[in-house]
Amino acid sequence: MLGGLVQAGAKALGGERFSLVSLLPTTLLVTYVAFLGTSGVYSGEKVDLDSLAQTVGKNAGWAILAVFGVFVISVLLRPLQITLVWILEGYWENTPVLKWAEPFAIERHLRRRHTAEVQADQYLDNVRDDPRLQSIVSDRRRLRAHVIRTSRAEQRVGQYPEDRPDGDIRLMPTMLGNALRKGEDDAGDRYGLDFPVIAPRLYPHLSDKINAEIIRNLDVVESGAALTTVFFFAAVASVPLVWRADEWSFAAPAALLLAVLAHLGTLRTARDHGLLLASAVDLHRFDMIAKLHYKLPSTPHEEWDFNRSLSIFYASESGEAREFMLSHRYVHDLGLPPGPAAQPVLPDGASNDSDGSAVQAE
Repeated sequence: MLGGLVQAGAKALGGERFSLVSLLPTTLLVTYVAFLGTSGVYSGEKVDLDSLAQTVGKNAGWAILAVFGVFVISVLLRPLQITLVWILEGYWENTPVLKWAEPFAIERHLRRRHTAEVQADQYLDNVRDDPRLQSIVSDRRRLRAHVIRTSRAEQRVGQYPEDRPDGDIRLMPTMLGNALRKGEDDAGDRYGLDFPVIAPRLYPHLSDKINAEIIRNLDVVESGAALTTVFFFAAVASVPLVWRADEWSFAAPAALLLAVLAHLGTLRTARDHGLLLASAVDLHRFDMIAKLHYKLPSTPHEEWDFNRSLSIFYASESGEAREFMLSHRYVHDLGLPPGPAAQPVLPDGASNDSDGSAVQAE
């Protein structure tokens, strides 16, 4: 019965998404911390899992109450979890402490990207023209090491969003935030669209398949970020176990390793998310323009100019937007069935001849 209530409550609060993103990570953390606190691990006692399972089985009422408590705690911790996920995604400007560290974190990624750009542009020189086998092997090793080094540097550069021509630095203070922002910028910039600005106008016109994939990918990213924070706090809670000098001493390193793996998986999913956003823009940008009742561009140059002005229009204030509105005409398709051709309005005393031209009466 209680399981049904929990399931119904989770469905009311978001269904599978609440269970995956909020309930599951919080359940893992609360259960783990509760186990550490009740099993005697912190006090250095030997843990008997069989005896602990029998104790829980004999106290079914406490077990049911614990399940209900985990559900309630998951609901209460949901705002905190959202905040932690936002911090992991790099939105530090509204965080009291991290907002002071944001410029330094962005500067670190700026230096890392610049170093990778320099390494990617390096050329291999001093190749010796020596026919001896030892020299040939040495040169081939140097060449292979150079290719690997430049390839890794190019890959590192590709993990960051590019700065705008107007000097707008698009870097975020975290790698997850940079991966998500790069996907957004790559999806819109190649068409002259500012994706964060036009996204609310684009999403209503997406196909069901692309929309479902985008939502599913975002759920995986958020759940991965939530698991990263959960495993990190589990590692913090396991630090006192290091001094036990037994198998429980590996709990903290294991939890930290799981946090790293969850973070790497989240980064991979965030980079794949950019491909979905690019597909959405590729397939449905003209649907958005048509629904906005503007004339569809007929050439790539015309599309680029219109997309740039449209992005500026939605990002600008009302006074600046007026210029865009006055420079574009609306195209209204009311969906009415075609009727007879409208007759031209003729001056007094004129009539239509057989070919439809106006003839002035004499």
